[in-house]
Amino acid sequence: MCNLYDIGRALRHRSRNDWEEAVAEALRDSQKNFGIRKTDSGLIVALKGGAAKATAMRWGFERAFNPSINNARSEKLDGMWSHAWQTRQRCLIPIATFYEWTGATGNKQTYAFEPGKDENFLWAAGLWESAPSSASFEDSCYTMLTTQAKGSIRKIHDRMPALLKADQFLEFLEGADPRSLLSSGDGNLDSFRCENPLKSADRHEGPVKQAMLPGFD
Repeated sequence: MCNLYDIGRALRHRSRNDWEEAVAEALRDSQKNFGIRKTDSGLIVALKGGAAKATAMRWGFERAFNPSINNARSEKLDGMWSHAWQTRQRCLIPIATFYEWTGATGNKQTYAFEPGKDENFLWAAGLWESAPSSASFEDSCYTMLTTQAKGSIRKIHDRMPALLKADQFLEFLEGADPRSLLSSGDGNLDSFRCENPLKSADRHEGPVKQAMLPGFD
């Protein structure tokens, strides 16, 4: 999990801080805002010269055993992700909607997860790195940190993005070892059944709520 998400073309509400403003500016030039999958270009936000800066990067670290690691377990920060973590190559990933599936193969139900109605984004913790010399691409890349699922997400999947609040951003990006923040999100997000965006990937522009009979929402 999470293997598909949207950033959106514009903020739903006026930006409230420098982090959102950085994303708003970058969205004007973003090449792909909906249906972001591994190896696609997505936006990350990090500090540059002490200011929030949104940058387009490839989603997924490339390794010999996996060409695109788009999710990284936060429990492995002392192992395979230790270099990026210890050198503070940390970033924030703005998400307007992410998608999960549940059910048997061939009969899976899609769910959309979004921030509250007064929020513009969910903010997932991430790591970034420059493209290794052996990589098949030249751009820098990022991966999303995940943790044990909580709240409404746990009913659908056992993992969730490590979600952060604005007052945690600086500590996450600059702190010596802020891993305790990665399990602080409660997982109680706005969620609903939606049409599978992969069935109309070329036309996907956000979640389409699935029509349900009364009483079955």
